[in-house]
Amino acid sequence: MNTGSLRPLTLQDVDALCAIEKRNFSAPWTGRQLLESLSQHQGLGLMAPSGTLFGYTFFMVVFQETHLLNLVIDQPWQRQGWGRVLLDEVITQASAQGSEYLLLEVRPSNEAALRLYRSANFQLIGTRRGYYATPSGDREDALVLRRSLMS
Repeated sequence: MNTGSLRPLTLQDVDALCAIEKRNFSAPWTGRQLLESLSQHQGLGLMAPSGTLFGYTFFMVVFQETHLLNLVIDQPWQRQGWGRVLLDEVITQASAQGSEYLLLEVRPSNEAALRLYRSANFQLIGTRRGYYATPSGDREDALVLRRSLMS
C-alpha cells in the first residue's frame, strides 16, 4: 500500500472533494452539500505524499450513535486498503466520543463497499426503499447496516 496520511477536512478541500465525487458517483454530492457537511459534520481526508486528497469520509455523532454519511476513495487508490483505513479511524473516533453504534446506508449494487462493511462486522438491520437516485431516473434501495461499538 502506498503511503498516505489522515487529516481533518477544511473548506479549502471543496474543489478536490467535488472532483472526487464526480469521478466516483453517478449521483455525486454537490458543492453545496459538501460545504454543508464541512460545516455541520466531522470529516477526514486521506492525503498522498504529494499533498493530493485521494479519499475522505464524513460522519456525525448523534447521542450514542455515529452515522457514516459518506466514504470514498478516488481512483487509482481504490482496492488498496484505504477504505478500511478511513473506516477504522471513524470507528476509533466514534468510540472515543461515546457512540454505541455506527450506522450507514449503502447501495446493494455497491459490492466493494458491502465487502468492506461486512469485513468490519456490520450487520444488516433494514432497507430504505427507493433511497438513492440512479442515472436513469429510477430509484435504488439502501441497505441499512449497523456495527456495535460496545466491547
